[in-house]
Amino acid sequence: MKIEIGESLCYSYLRHVKGCWLVQTNWKASEHWTKHKTDAELEYMFQEMRGRFEVDGGVFKKTASVEQFMQQAEIDVIGIDQRGNVHAIDVAFHEAGLNYGGGVANRILKKMLRAYLLLAAYNPPGNNLNIYFVSPMVRKGVQADLENTFATLCEQYPQTDWHLITNEDCHTQIVIPTLENAGSVADTAELFVRSTKLLNLFGAQPVRAPISKWLSAPTEGAGPDTDSKVQPLVQDMMRTLLQECPTTLDDRDLQNLMNIDYCKNQLSLKIGNHALLRERQQGREVNGRSRYWKDLYGGRFYVCSQWWKVHHTHNANSLLRFLDELARSKPNHTDLPKLDRHIARFRKFIEAGN
Repeated sequence: MKIEIGESLCYSYLRHVKGCWLVQTNWKASEHWTKHKTDAELEYMFQEMRGRFEVDGGVFKKTASVEQFMQQAEIDVIGIDQRGNVHAIDVAFHEAGLNYGGGVANRILKKMLRAYLLLAAYNPPGNNLNIYFVSPMVRKGVQADLENTFATLCEQYPQTDWHLITNEDCHTQIVIPTLENAGSVADTAELFVRSTKLLNLFGAQPVRAPISKWLSAPTEGAGPDTDSKVQPLVQDMMRTLLQECPTTLDDRDLQNLMNIDYCKNQLSLKIGNHALLRERQQGREVNGRSRYWKDLYGGRFYVCSQWWKVHHTHNANSLLRFLDELARSKPNHTDLPKLDRHIARFRKFIEAGN
């Protein structure tokens, strides 16, 4: 029997971190199950996918029908948590980095779309869907392509929670929490957990290669990669607006920033189907997933954490326009110089071409 250590890791992750009471590896649908969508509805969804995602024949290739597309569908690990949410994971562990013929991004996109159609067919309405791609080794160029792919999936199918967990995130979000929560597990079926117990028995520590060095060689004089990320600028801006200068935003401004439609259509922010701000009593989670940073700003607000790299420049431009308009609307405000500082930082970020 072939043993996939990545699947075993994700099996234990779903059980002990996500709280799934039912987990299965290598999951396939049965032709005897009742579908929750008609064949015509599924065919329409499939043809819409082809029109939306197929550009050069690299995703669907010669697959012409939804029946053909779903025929060989298999989900590496699937689980149902105690709230009825479905978690479907495709995991790839290639020590030399992802290496798929026909283009990595196209291959992963096909896997994600196939999983989405499969779950749409058989998952009862009302159950929240979480679809993951997990890999501990993804090179920098491929990572950028995957981030673009998942940003598009988030935009096109906002009712599904899409998770791209790779490289260091795989270590911090999956491996470490699984090990921390599985210390007392005695299930011999959990091969990943059993292997770590064997190491512990002899006092061995796993050798951990520095992933950041593996991904790309450091450039001379390079410092921390903070200038290429918009998140620190957003956090600093919100600290100023909500804590240091709380009178800068009036009640109407705050209500707008807590409104999803306003943030998406008026501010033109691309942060998933979320508002920029969320009040404390609403919590950080949306459909069981944390979508807001844990820090509480001004003792009242959480700030959205869904800033995909592919949209950094777009979102920086959107926030720059917001700050410019805010400054023009309050020309005599005593805290205007502090707004000018953030305006200058966003302009510099955009000019740098991040």
